[in-house]
Amino acid sequence: MKNIIKFIFYSFFYYFFRIFPIKKNKIFFQNFNGKGYGDNPKYIAQEILRRNLDFELVWAAIPEYYKNIPEMIKIVPYRSIRAVYEEATSGIWIDNCRKQLYVKKRKKQYYIQTWHGTVNLKRIEKDVEFNLSGYYIKQAKHDSFLADLFISECNFTSKLYKSSFWYNGEILECGSPKEDLLINNINLKNKVLDYYNIKNNYKIILYAPTFRDNFSIDVYDINYEQILNYLQEETKTPWIFLVRLHPNITKKSDSIKYTENIINACHYDDMQELMLASDILISDYSDCMFEFALMKKPVFLYIKDYNEYKVERDFYFDLYSLPFPNAANNDELLLKMKEFNNTLYLNSLDVFYNKTGFIKDGRASEKVVDKIVNVIYQ
Repeated sequence: MKNIIKFIFYSFFYYFFRIFPIKKNKIFFQNFNGKGYGDNPKYIAQEILRRNLDFELVWAAIPEYYKNIPEMIKIVPYRSIRAVYEEATSGIWIDNCRKQLYVKKRKKQYYIQTWHGTVNLKRIEKDVEFNLSGYYIKQAKHDSFLADLFISECNFTSKLYKSSFWYNGEILECGSPKEDLLINNINLKNKVLDYYNIKNNYKIILYAPTFRDNFSIDVYDINYEQILNYLQEETKTPWIFLVRLHPNITKKSDSIKYTENIINACHYDDMQELMLASDILISDYSDCMFEFALMKKPVFLYIKDYNEYKVERDFYFDLYSLPFPNAANNDELLLKMKEFNNTLYLNSLDVFYNKTGFIKDGRASEKVVDKIVNVIYQ
């Protein structure tokens, strides 16, 4: 009943605000359902601001995430009546998650769905329809129906959109805006270290696993101290661990035991900046492995629950054929780090990215903004 009331309430305002004209040069942004300034939408906005284009930018966010949104962008509370008004009167929409069922698009509006993943390891959308709620399936189909354009970073993803996203529209295969920063290897390490009050001589190992359908964090039992001790002894340099859980389970991050050298990074706005600042990534089945590897830095997979997860989600690729060393327990993980061969790793990366048709020119944001300019001024 609550969802029905919400649907009627918001639907009314989406229709009511049609009395106001659409502003062709107004762009309405959302990221991870209101979680602030980040992911693909951020880097598209950054490119617009860099070019000083005559566009009005509006960002819908939950108030606790306002702090890092540039002052040149108008901020409205996520899912507020004000946000509905701004969305209903914007010429362009940019989002990286599925829009709610009550969102109504007008004929002269143009919606760019950037999505939030990259090359997918785990099966998603229609390919795991049996695991999805009926509500989400309706929402996904609705969002794909609204979308005028999907952004893709490679041939593999473009095919996936067509086969699994209930989408038959245009795809701009240009790269991923959020990956431009990684491909161009912009140096933001000191920004992240300063944020956590860490001295600049420290190196960073990032632990960024994906979530489980039961939202359990039991499998995130990395032996942080063992790895830190090894790295510090091997490199004669101090190291810290940043722990970044998936946005779906951020609320559970406080249950992990942190220390001076093991830091909760779940509330840092921008995952791309964390990856840029880090020297090593440990993940599991998260797509961030493919992004981090664009910088040609080491990636290790801690896959303690591989058999269970494969049954739960299954994969598009054979995980054991990927370029990334994997381990089923902490001792094995440490051994894989000790045996790591960087030359073999880099060769394997080249083979993988060539196979998927990955676009790595670092100009995705530029190409998306070119598209926006064409849509607004056509």
